[in-house]
Amino acid sequence: MIRSRIGVAVAAAVLVAVSACGGGGSDEGSGSGTLRVATQADISSMDPIRGNSGGDHQMLYPLYDTLVSFDKDLKPQPGLAESWEYKSPTELVLKLREGVTFHDGAPFDAEAVKYNLERAAAEGSNIVADVESIESVEVVDDLTVQLNLAQPNSALVMTLADRAGMMVSPKAAEAAGGDLSTKPVGAGGWKFVEWKRGASMTYEKFDDYWDKDVERMDKVVISVMPEPKTRATSLRSGQQDIAWDIVPSDAESIQKDDSLTLDEQPRMWTWMIYTNRASKELGDPRVRRALSLAMDRDLLLKSAYFGLGAKPRGFLPDGYWAEPADDVQLDFDLDEARKLIADAGAEGLTFDMLLYADATSTRVGEILKEQWSEIGVTVNLMPREVNQANGDYFNDIKTPAFFAAWTGRPDPALTYRLMFTKEAYFNTSKESTPGIEEALAKDAGLTEPEERKAALDDASRAVVDDMPIIPIVFQHSLTGLGEKVEGFENNLLGKPKLTGVTLKE
Repeated sequence: MIRSRIGVAVAAAVLVAVSACGGGGSDEGSGSGTLRVATQADISSMDPIRGNSGGDHQMLYPLYDTLVSFDKDLKPQPGLAESWEYKSPTELVLKLREGVTFHDGAPFDAEAVKYNLERAAAEGSNIVADVESIESVEVVDDLTVQLNLAQPNSALVMTLADRAGMMVSPKAAEAAGGDLSTKPVGAGGWKFVEWKRGASMTYEKFDDYWDKDVERMDKVVISVMPEPKTRATSLRSGQQDIAWDIVPSDAESIQKDDSLTLDEQPRMWTWMIYTNRASKELGDPRVRRALSLAMDRDLLLKSAYFGLGAKPRGFLPDGYWAEPADDVQLDFDLDEARKLIADAGAEGLTFDMLLYADATSTRVGEILKEQWSEIGVTVNLMPREVNQANGDYFNDIKTPAFFAAWTGRPDPALTYRLMFTKEAYFNTSKESTPGIEEALAKDAGLTEPEERKAALDDASRAVVDDMPIIPIVFQHSLTGLGEKVEGFENNLLGKPKLTGVTLKE
């Protein structure tokens, strides 16, 4: 059967003080026993500031609670911070939850928040761009912390719902020499038991977790299964309770199985071509625009994704409050693409492109190879395992292009900042997209979605005009659920959490 949530919710991440509220428990299922989950790729790092894959979040969430949480529509909710308030456009005060402890017994308090945010901004962190607006962190008292900003930042509250808000134990971080990549200690609902690289991650319920009302399974085992059919088969056979990342080609068989449920959720997850705008092959924006114009996205959506997604006009989905400006379009025009290639003097262009080795990515690569050949461009496809491909491109910059996903962020400004500004980890050129800094500076001083929309419209125009990254499709989140699963809820990010999930007796 299928459970579909089609229609992207309009969510406004308004930066206001939010009162604390406890999680609601389920009376239909049991938290006893082990929840078995299959996922596509292993985590790149268990340290939230050091990972390089958007797919890490689902394996980080059990370990680390965030300062701010969010609901399925990405509206901010209390997390480890019970409330927050802007004293001024450059002073954000967080009131912290009392009685929270880390898995090692260390207390969670204002000093821990200060340690974590300063750590996120330090050398070796992959999320410096997330917190660059924070000039200093001031401990007011044990449960109050003030963030002093160098300039206003409209995205900051929702930034604290992402990696920057994942709180690690300062005591554990210091004992590990500052790197928790293999020794994670957080304040989440489960604590770390074992990591078998490339195989599985095991967690056990943290008995001293602050939220006593939310349902949690006694044990969670997330198994890494890169092959999509293996994930689907293990779900059908009852070896797994949940299978994340069901591929479109397996969706129909799960829909037809009365003992299973296919949860389909629109999300911000965008498949795209990352390019290095400083490379000799793809350094000319006319070439990048030509590659985009030569893409038949209707064909790609139908042939590779079985229609389970949506065509993009930019980097945020239509229907979302910060969707691209009305005049932003991604057209299919081979004649214009050929003209741009000629104008750029790029006839006979050949370049290498990394991509993941799964069947869907390979199919997309083959279609792109054929489509780009229509404008005289040759691409050499270089398939790799997920974490290897991410490292080869973002760390080692081995190719000028990479077909991969952007998994979305809780606030729209984060999407633009983390991909298109010069400090962004996901921008291998380390050159800002023209116009993006100005648009984000305009957005930074605003709070209401209606006010922010005009600035974010400018950002959407800037990135499509320069095209340093080429969006292809928004792929729906497809999750397979076994017949005993209760309480599963996805979100607009397509990064579900496991709190609240139980198994029927």
